[in-house]
Amino acid sequence: MTAFVLIHGSYQGGWIWQRVATRLRAAGHTVYAPTMDGCGERRHQLRPGIDTSTYVAEVSDLLFYGNCPGCCEAGARGLSCGG
Repeated sequence: MTAFVLIHGSYQGGWIWQRVATRLRAAGHTVYAPTMDGCGERRHQLRPGIDTSTYVAEVSDLLFYGNCPGCCEAGARGLSCGG
């Protein structure tokens, strides 16, 4: 099956993908829906300098360092600034 990395939009969090993630997991896929720095439940980490490159680094770190089986061939999806 496929691994999906779902990226939320501005002022949201990984929770925005809950319904989609549930369906993908039920179909046997691996799903990661992280909340980016300074957003959603991580809003307390908001600081100057967070931009698109910050989010790219976070997703890259998830794929490279995380326990993310199948993520070498992950399908990434996003919306708003996450897309």
